[in-house]
Amino acid sequence: MASPEKGPKVPDDLENEYIDYELFTSADFSAIDFCNSLVQGTNNISDEQIDLDAATVRVKFDLEEVEKLVHREAVENHSDLIAHASKLNVAEKVLDTTKESLTGVTNSFQRLENEVLKPYNTALPIYRSLTKLHATSNLLRSLTWYLYLVRQYVAQTVSAEPKSAARANKTFSEIARHIGNYPRLKNLKVVSELELAIRRRDPMLFPPRAERPARAQAGP
Repeated sequence: MASPEKGPKVPDDLENEYIDYELFTSADFSAIDFCNSLVQGTNNISDEQIDLDAATVRVKFDLEEVEKLVHREAVENHSDLIAHASKLNVAEKVLDTTKESLTGVTNSFQRLENEVLKPYNTALPIYRSLTKLHATSNLLRSLTWYLYLVRQYVAQTVSAEPKSAARANKTFSEIARHIGNYPRLKNLKVVSELELAIRRRDPMLFPPRAERPARAQAGP
């Protein structure tokens, strides 16, 4: 029985780097699950306020590490990549015309593998990791704005100011529009819990509304 397909193997010289390539290059990687784990790992679930600073710093650090590796691979192999990439079409024609010479074809392919394919396979998992980290970073930014809108909505809802109700309705519409623009937010645990709390008017989220100050009555 064939073994299940795995992601691209990371070269040995990169296995000791900070980035967890096995996580980011795995076929079942989920930016949502990764974002959830970052938020939950840097916050107390019983706290009312969610702090995204630590999670954001972690993602930015990972992005910087990946960018450094991409730059290193590009610098170390750019001459070979440029030179041999321009010869790929010629190599294909050679392969078509030298089928009878198996030894020659094998040697040519070995040369291409060493000079082109190995540098390419080195850069590919780094590129995929960078793409996934960018997706996670974008998700965290959209979550930051969502939490700001929710806090604003709660403050306006419990406010005694005359215009607070109209402002709360406007903010609620902004929240719905933001969720529509970033539907993956619904898959985050912190968002689903806040959505449920808003629908239930959870007292932990909505304290008793402040009383409006009474107007001074006119004199006789």
